[in-house]
Amino acid sequence: MSSLDYSDLFPLWLTIFPFRIMKKPNLSITNILIKLCAGVWCAFLFFSCSPKPIPIYLDEIESLPVIWTQAIPSSTTLLYLSRSFSALEFQEGDSTETEDLLQQFLTEDGLVILTHNNLPDTLFKVSNGIWATLSTELIPGDTYYLYAQDFLNGKSVTAETQMYPAVVLDTVTYSIIDTISADVTIQFVDPPGANWYAVHYYSEYADPLEVDDPFAAENIVETKLLSDLEFGSSDVSFTYTLEFLESDTFFVSLNNISPEYYDYLSQRQRGGNIYNQLIQEPINYVSNVQGGFGMFALHLPSVRQVILE
Repeated sequence: MSSLDYSDLFPLWLTIFPFRIMKKPNLSITNILIKLCAGVWCAFLFFSCSPKPIPIYLDEIESLPVIWTQAIPSSTTLLYLSRSFSALEFQEGDSTETEDLLQQFLTEDGLVILTHNNLPDTLFKVSNGIWATLSTELIPGDTYYLYAQDFLNGKSVTAETQMYPAVVLDTVTYSIIDTISADVTIQFVDPPGANWYAVHYYSEYADPLEVDDPFAAENIVETKLLSDLEFGSSDVSFTYTLEFLESDTFFVSLNNISPEYYDYLSQRQRGGNIYNQLIQEPINYVSNVQGGFGMFALHLPSVRQVILE
């Protein structure tokens, strides 16, 4: 190490400790009192300018029913029924604890009726929060009416929707990138008129009647939303890169959906997953449910299985 020359620091010492070269100031009692009063006055002004805490009292948010539906081709129609809750009831932390708490908002006892052509169909309960029907026929273009009631809080909701026809997923091809990712290309024919699509990629396609956790239903890996305003022709080819694949088998479903449901899913994607939505600024989601929240939508997906080889 090189030695340091402190001679250049001598003026700095004079600046920091000027009393070494200054004479002792002559302070009178009056000057001391004046300076003391000035200091007290400055301190008073500082603390008086600090805002005082204002108590805020928030009314308890009313818990209302939340609806979401899903149609399974040649199988069943599922309806998910839960209760709304306040984000203030949650704290950022262990996601397992949060999911356990979310389960408490699933409707345990309720009534769900799906009406088509003036024929009411009372759905049967699959598990907490999930009701299903095997008898109501889903006819494209027809209108369906929903009534649901949560017996715990006595709240009920109504909604209506039109059944959207399926658009057939013609082919699904892939190109493997590495051991955990692949480019997946879907092809289909876009019918005339304005159309909106949701493409779901599943790690597995579970039996809907065996699902006991609506927050993990069917293990959706990714969802991509498409509008035919983006297409150059009716022959559509869309490629998406799937990453972090845990298996060599997955499923792709093409869903022809309503513009309202498209907007709803777009908002859900901007909000992130359920845990992010609890700690971020709230989003006012579009809804067609009277007396509650969510989206009552019916459409038939076209599903293809893909096995990577």
